[in-house]
Amino acid sequence: MTRFCVNAAFFDTNIIFYAATRDGSSKWETARALLQSRRIVVSTQVLMEIYASLLKKLKLAPEQAREWVSLLARETVIAVEPGDVAAAFDNVDRYQISHWDALILQAAEKSGLDLVYTEDLNHGQMYGPVRVCNPFIEDFLA
Repeated sequence: MTRFCVNAAFFDTNIIFYAATRDGSSKWETARALLQSRRIVVSTQVLMEIYASLLKKLKLAPEQAREWVSLLARETVIAVEPGDVAAAFDNVDRYQISHWDALILQAAEKSGLDLVYTEDLNHGQMYGPVRVCNPFIEDFLA
């Protein structure tokens, strides 16, 4: 299990997406500040999801979306493996969440981190050893 500094967090796709919007909103400002001040950990799932979101929702050119993925790939990336998928299914049943969210939690747990930045799950809730933080409500690392 990897150990990180206290400012490390697992980032879900939606937080990174807000940083990419460059729309000047409060969510953009928060997401951008987090990406600049935290040790970023993502999974291969997040890399693929951010690429698809940037193409579909922001209508970025493929080269621009790949640049985001390339930048994120320089950070710590947790590879999703078949065993992780099976463990995620347990989280689907236990917490009644989507399989995508369950896989995010599994990757965060696999990374050794206990904090996930996301707005897709319940702020402050513990999902096994992982706590969810919606940084647009409150940043537990601040």
